[in-house]
This record gives sequence, C-alpha cells and structure tokens, in this order.
Amino acid sequence: MKRFKTISIFLLLSFISIYSSFAEENSLSLNLTADVMNRYIFRGTDFGDSPSLQPCLSLKAGNFEIGYWGAISLTEFYQETDLYLKYSIAGFSIYLTDYYIPYVVKDVPASSDIRYFTFDNKKTAHTLEAALEYQFPESFPLKLYGSVFFFGNDKRWGYDAEKDLKEDNYYSSYFEISYPFEISGNKLNVFLGLTPQSGAYGNDFGVVNLGFTGTKNIKISNEFELPVKSSIIFNPQSSKVFFVFGITI
Repeated sequence: MKRFKTISIFLLLSFISIYSSFAEENSLSLNLTADVMNRYIFRGTDFGDSPSLQPCLSLKAGNFEIGYWGAISLTEFYQETDLYLKYSIAGFSIYLTDYYIPYVVKDVPASSDIRYFTFDNKKTAHTLEAALEYQFPESFPLKLYGSVFFFGNDKRWGYDAEKDLKEDNYYSSYFEISYPFEISGNKLNVFLGLTPQSGAYGNDFGVVNLGFTGTKNIKISNEFELPVKSSIIFNPQSSKVFFVFGITI
C-alpha cells in the first residue's frame, strides 16, 4: 500500500515536471466546459438515474493533455470524478484514466473504503483504465477505440464465482467504432460499442452501446450560440433504450 502511494506520487511529480518544461516550449491551452444532461449514459449503462451536471477542465500542450471530467446527479446520490492523461501522435491517442465513484453499491463488502486517497486494490473506489484510440484522416474520419480496466473497483460483478470469492479483477473491456458526418450543416456521429466478456458492461460478449449523436448550435444572438446535443442509445444485451439530451455551457 505504502509502496503504491510512493510510486503514484513519484509518477505524478515527474509528470508535472515534464509537462511544465514541455509547456514552456509549446502553446498551452485551457478548456473549461460543462454539460447539463437529462441522463448520464456511459457505454450503454445509465448512471445516476437522473439529470446530470458534467463539468470538464483540461490543459493541453503539444501532444499532451491532462484533464478532469465529472458527473454529478442533480436529483439522486451519484458522484463521479475522473482524472485522465492523454498523449496523441499520428492519429493515435493513448489514455490513462482514473475513475473515482464514491458510492457504495449492492454486494460491495463493508471493508470497501470510498475515501479518495484509499488505493488498496480490493478496497478502493478508484478504477484505473488504459485505452488506445485511432482516428483515421479527415477524408475518412472513422474512429476506433479500445479500453480495459486493470486496477481497482472492477470486481464482484456476479458472473464468475471464483473471481467474486477472491475479489479478482474482471479486466472489463470495451471496444467502439464510430463515424461522424454532416447533414444539412448539423453534425451526426454513429457508434457501435461492444464488450468481449462478462464484467462492468454486461454478462457476456455482445453489443452494449449502439446509436447516434447529433449536435447543433442554436443561435441565441449575433454574439452567442448555444451548443445542444441529443442521442438515441440502444443496449441490445440488456434490451434497453435511452434518449439523451443536453446543452453545453
């Protein structure tokens, strides 16, 4: 436990040092936005079962990006705080994301600890994920994405008795293909996501996230446009469908 904290602090300080030095030689950009959504749907699953406020803060310098993304339920008890690192080059993007969800769900042992600085693999409310993305050129803007949970709260899903007993990681994985295009000046993104195994996204191999997202800027005045977006999302494995609508501020 102490060794893990020491390594984590060392990596964080090293990254900050490298990032600061790199930023001095490259343009540094800051992005701050927030989405207000009628639902928080993540990879075909409804989290929070209520409207959701989703703030985002990121810093980018050259090929590097570090950021925060969050989800706060407006009527139910749900909170999520995600930190991520991203490096992009030649169409490829590599992500390391720390999902922190400080709420206790059914079947989680009483020994679980939802405090932020608890990093014990079998008790933590953190889940670490590694992901790889490839964006094809603009002439054919297909996007491929794959990710896997490799540490933390990816346990006790109830699909494997031996793993559940030992509290082993399921290594839940997710793969997605998406393609954006425009219709009458409005942007549309079609996507299909699947999981290859039982775990966080479903009970077996199957499609869990299928649908499309449309985005449009509504002109409010000569100086201001309001970005809005809407999605229809199907989860064939769980036989559920979601309609999502939100605005960006």
